[in-house]
Amino acid sequence: MQKGDLKVAIDTEIQELLYRCHSLRLGQEGVKLALYTLRLKPRVLPVTARDAEDSIHLYHKYIDNGVPPRDALHLAVMLNNDINKIITADEHFGKVIREVERIDPKTSI
Repeated sequence: MQKGDLKVAIDTEIQELLYRCHSLRLGQEGVKLALYTLRLKPRVLPVTARDAEDSIHLYHKYIDNGVPPRDALHLAVMLNNDINKIITADEHFGKVIREVERIDPKTSI
């Protein structure tokens, strides 16, 4: 990948960045991360009724593997928008969830 080639999308769950940082008592870093993410000019995808229903089925599929419901929702939005790669530190993407390819933000970007 060359500089400037990154095309990104995010669903309306961008608040998860803030929530995660808040839970770690890193609220200020969360604000910076969320603002930086939006500076990438991502395509902001809505969460539709279809995504919600599909996420329930995906959660059921992966519940015994420890995949959280929010990640099932992200996966549903991705699949319904033909997105096959995710930048995430969550290792269950790629190890447990095989529908999409995981890109580790610490080593790949």
